[in-house]
Amino acid sequence: MADYSTYENHELLKVIVRLEKELKTKKYGLVWDSEKEPEQVVLDCENNLPILKRIKSKEIKTNDNDDNILIEGDNYHALTVLNYTHKEKIDVIYIDPPYNTGQKDFIYNDRYIDSEHSYKHSKWLSFMEKRLNLAKNLLTKDGVIFASIDDNEYPRLIMLFEKLFGEKNVKTIVVKMSETSGLKMGAVLKNGTIPKLKEYIVIAKLGGIKDIYLEKIPKETWDNEYNILLENFTKEDKKVIDNISHQENISIDDIKKADDIVKNINMTSVNSKLKDLKITVKNKEKWLFDNSYRIARTTASNSVHKLAREKKEYTDNELFFVKSVKGLLYFVKSTFSEDSKKPRVQMIFAEDNLTQHPGDFWSDIKTTGLDNEGNVDFKNGKKPIKLIQRLIKSIKKDKITVLDFFAGSGTTGEVVLKLRKDRDINFILCTTNDDKEAICSNATYPRLKYAIEKHGGNLQYFKTDFVKKTKNRDQVKINLTKKCTEMLCVKENIFNITKEEKDYKIFTSNKNDKFLCIYYNFIEDSIYEFIEDIRAIEGKKIVYIFSIDNEANKTLFSGIGNLKVEAIPQNILDIYKQLIKMNIPLKTNIIFSDYTKAKTKIFIDKDKDDGARVLRVVLEKLIQKISQDNSINILNTKGKEEKATVLNDKLYNQNIITQIDWEENKTFLTIGNNASHGDYDDYELKQVEKFYRHIQILLNSYNV
Repeated sequence: MADYSTYENHELLKVIVRLEKELKTKKYGLVWDSEKEPEQVVLDCENNLPILKRIKSKEIKTNDNDDNILIEGDNYHALTVLNYTHKEKIDVIYIDPPYNTGQKDFIYNDRYIDSEHSYKHSKWLSFMEKRLNLAKNLLTKDGVIFASIDDNEYPRLIMLFEKLFGEKNVKTIVVKMSETSGLKMGAVLKNGTIPKLKEYIVIAKLGGIKDIYLEKIPKETWDNEYNILLENFTKEDKKVIDNISHQENISIDDIKKADDIVKNINMTSVNSKLKDLKITVKNKEKWLFDNSYRIARTTASNSVHKLAREKKEYTDNELFFVKSVKGLLYFVKSTFSEDSKKPRVQMIFAEDNLTQHPGDFWSDIKTTGLDNEGNVDFKNGKKPIKLIQRLIKSIKKDKITVLDFFAGSGTTGEVVLKLRKDRDINFILCTTNDDKEAICSNATYPRLKYAIEKHGGNLQYFKTDFVKKTKNRDQVKINLTKKCTEMLCVKENIFNITKEEKDYKIFTSNKNDKFLCIYYNFIEDSIYEFIEDIRAIEGKKIVYIFSIDNEANKTLFSGIGNLKVEAIPQNILDIYKQLIKMNIPLKTNIIFSDYTKAKTKIFIDKDKDDGARVLRVVLEKLIQKISQDNSINILNTKGKEEKATVLNDKLYNQNIITQIDWEENKTFLTIGNNASHGDYDDYELKQVEKFYRHIQILLNSYNV
């Protein structure tokens, strides 16, 4: 404990203020300094509007399926664009973010973060939270995100996921990544350290951890409970029985057919058969798995026992089938003991139980020997195809869009291309190209090109770019409209240009069944040529038309069917504005500037009305600032600024501010509102002076 005996009074007061603030604001959960060094790529979005620039020379086409998308650039900027093009449209997100090991794997503001950095974890958390905030907006209502991580940041990532998605919506899978052998074990044994053998997959799924159907995996060893060999029984016989078993309605004739197949079976011991055939210990497992279709075991079942007793009244067969009330087919061994309370009457085929659910510990995926996967070198380590394939295949939907915004070597892209044979699936990958490795040029793109040559598919290549903001808002709209074409193409997955004029462009999909029509100018004579071109198109037509006031005159297109019209670019600007409010903290200089202005009006000019109006704005911004500092979203579900009164209640309900501060905030917000609405007789100058002092207390107490 610090020695405060030598402190002056003013120094002790500072300590008291700090401790009081901690008592008010400390709570369970993640707390970190998110503003120690703001991330430049995030701040870039204050004065620039992210867009996409198409690199036509890197386009790859092999068929008429939907295009896949690769975006080169910082993933924060790419995710910002996707918040317009793909909001609530992504079904699966897989990411392999920097593990923050301190070994030059995590760059923040163009600098590697080493293991001794004082704000190592804070910077990583700020980096991840902002990207996950953007990514969460992209997920469908039942969307899922999978994130690979290791021990360095797992504790923080799991808490960050719980904070963003809710504790009940988060799950962890442990993946065995190494063996307790190899060169590194020499140092482990010498130094008495503990080797790292596993990593993690952290899962978040909106609506809870359900509807994730992981494929069963083969059992590693034979289950010796399966010890009955069925002789005079072939693979074809087993297929017939399987087909009958899988029928929705099993008839009496079906059961008779199955009974006829099994009535000639001779049952013998598996062990005696192994001896007769002189199967060696070395070959035993292989023989058992090869013959699993005709190897079985018995088990007890009260319901099957009852059905078996009923059927034994009119059949002498030792083996036969019964059908349950629910229509399920069961295989029965009738020579069970009548005296047993739980006779082992039901027969189960080994072949039907050679697999098991992988659960939450995966030891069957090899993470070594991946050098040849994808046909590219990648020194930062590739993720196994088998790993990502298992994750993506667990989501059973007719059409799936997969996003990976830490694409690295491009494993996710190759997996999606491989899966296209069996399902309607496409990907969006984002990765940087600015580091020394030039990942996108040297790894991601070459691997996708190789995978497309192997599996087929299409690829569109983009780079992130910007439109600079200016004070002239109308000019910003004009500039953005001219450069948002590629964003609209990505949004609609339509890229093939069929007509290009000065004021408009028309694109068609790969199957020529959808058309993207963009008009860039104020309404001029060219609009009528644009309309006639649209009228001549057969198929679905999506029209984007420039508008300063965000109003699209749909009457221009009257009489044209199968048409959707939307104004640009205001919707893009609205989304970008929301993201800035969500991810860029309020600047305190704005608060203090207005606070100083209020001081002059109240204490020098004695103007209680203007003073109260200004203080009301200061208090609202201050409540927003305290909310942001404590990870409370200052936007409502519609993306608009939350009311100060609502945020004030949230701060109180989460024990961030005291009841006294909460009540004072409500009182002074009311005074500020009265001033704004001209209700000048409802308060006095003394109350406004108290309002000013209350702001000062908040600034000190909450370290703003």
